[in-house]
Amino acid sequence: MYAVIFKAIANQQDSDYSKMVKVMRELAFEKYNCQDFLAVQEVAISHTNSLN
Repeated sequence: MYAVIFKAIANQQDSDYSKMVKVMRELAFEKYNCQDFLAVQEVAISHTNSLN
């Protein structure tokens, strides 16, 4: 299993930040067959079984 970690530097989690997290989550599941996606404050972790 692989984990992809995204870290953002944001002073506030505004609507643009929320939109980007939504896009990242959708891509993780739809394009990369993500098994789990966790976003907490400024870090998002996506778990997948392969890198393809």
